[in-house]
Amino acid sequence: MQAVEQQLTQIEQDQICASVAIMLASPLFSGSPRQQRFLDYLVTNTLAGQADRLKGYTIALEVFDRKDDFDPSLDAIVRVEATRLRNKLREYYDTLGTNDAIRIEFPKGSYNLEISIQAAQALERRVASNQLIPTHPRLIDNKPSLAVLPFANISADNAKEYFADGVVDSLISMLSKLSGLFVISRQSSFSYKNTAKTSAQIAAELGVRYLLEGSVQHAGNQVRVTAQLVDAINGGHIWSDRYDRELKDIFALQDELTQNIVSVLQIKLDSAEAAFFGLQATNSIEAHDTLLQAISQHRKYAEQFVNEAVLLFKKSCALDPNYAAAHAWLARSLALTSSQRWNLDPVILDEALLHAERAVELDSQATYAISILGWVHLWRRNREESIAHCRHAVTLDPNNSEAHLFLSIALCAAGFGEEALYYIERAQRFNPIPDVFYTYTQGMCFYVLKNYHKTIVTFEQGCRLNPAFIPNHVFQMFAYERLGMQAEVRQKFETIIALKNGDRSVPLSVLWTDSALAYEYNEFWKQVCARYV
Repeated sequence: MQAVEQQLTQIEQDQICASVAIMLASPLFSGSPRQQRFLDYLVTNTLAGQADRLKGYTIALEVFDRKDDFDPSLDAIVRVEATRLRNKLREYYDTLGTNDAIRIEFPKGSYNLEISIQAAQALERRVASNQLIPTHPRLIDNKPSLAVLPFANISADNAKEYFADGVVDSLISMLSKLSGLFVISRQSSFSYKNTAKTSAQIAAELGVRYLLEGSVQHAGNQVRVTAQLVDAINGGHIWSDRYDRELKDIFALQDELTQNIVSVLQIKLDSAEAAFFGLQATNSIEAHDTLLQAISQHRKYAEQFVNEAVLLFKKSCALDPNYAAAHAWLARSLALTSSQRWNLDPVILDEALLHAERAVELDSQATYAISILGWVHLWRRNREESIAHCRHAVTLDPNNSEAHLFLSIALCAAGFGEEALYYIERAQRFNPIPDVFYTYTQGMCFYVLKNYHKTIVTFEQGCRLNPAFIPNHVFQMFAYERLGMQAEVRQKFETIIALKNGDRSVPLSVLWTDSALAYEYNEFWKQVCARYV
């Protein structure tokens, strides 16, 4: 590390301020306004060259609103809060801020901060040598925490696995709507499909106490679901049951299973949450089964399979025109074909919007449908509508990782980097297993905040998760460009051109709804292309 001297460049000051803003918006500080104010005061005076003002008496008056007759021998507030702040800083850099380029030390016996900046190259060497070992998230301690693991498909027909996955998807969706329960996202839960890890290992990696496991057997018009709830701390099953139903009663089965979990974990429901139960999403089992098949195809995220998913979603809508989930998923698949340039017809986003609006019209409380409506508006560059719908979805379902993800992207696209970072960090707590798109979104937040050192490190992690995902390479290159690291710019540019098979056109559609960011994106690409022709 290179210690920051008294003379700081404007870029260095901007990086420090952005890093502090990110820290103060993190879960460790967001619930402690007194600590936020204290740290902000110390940093502001340090950067202004006024460290000599950082005395206990001055801090008591200007930060903690004490009066002129403040006596530190009678009132220990400054010393107590300083100890708390030192502990919080240590915890932050041990967990959420492990990779920060900016480091703030608060030595004992003084109110002066020591701020240091680590060069991007040094951080990348640490990433490359695997010295950045991810820590497990802390256990949620203010409410029961749960991960629903993939249920085993024990049907004679292996092709019915999509149905077993659909049961788990529905359970996660239902449970995540309950404010008294913390639920891990589908993405992280399904990363343990066919795993050999123990319940204790999985729970530790996800930072939860309970795991729901089970199996699904589907034959003809009959379905059997078994489920057991595991307490990973005590290592035992605390509840189990078996459900034998006709296929037409699958929604009632899922309701009953969810209500049993609520009862066992003693979760209190408000009137709105209690109303979730007993709702029949569709009366057409064929429409539901077709929907589950389509979701399975969509999640392969390849052109052929997504096109197949679109046809299946359309079939589901035809079987039941009032099936909100079918319209929402169709809108998502259509938007994906447009964003990936698999379908260049400009009316494709018009069709996606129609189905997203229809889904919300059919079910105004459907978090997923509202999120997708916001997502489609974002691709149509409707800034305010996108943010409003995504924000509404998060309000309706505070456990939903994708709702947080979409809101973060919408805010980031509009240039609101600090708030966007807050929501992607929350999304990552619901989805703690590294995911390339979540990492990309976090990197974009750092880019908007002009924290280019951390941008580089975050996108490096994304490139390692999926070397073929071009957006991570593009914005890592732009961060190198911002820092004047020309050798790294050229190397990254060559990587991008190789991934694009020699095509030098603008590599991707970026969701900027902020005009300055959109202009900068195109100009940067032109500059780099011209330099290396």
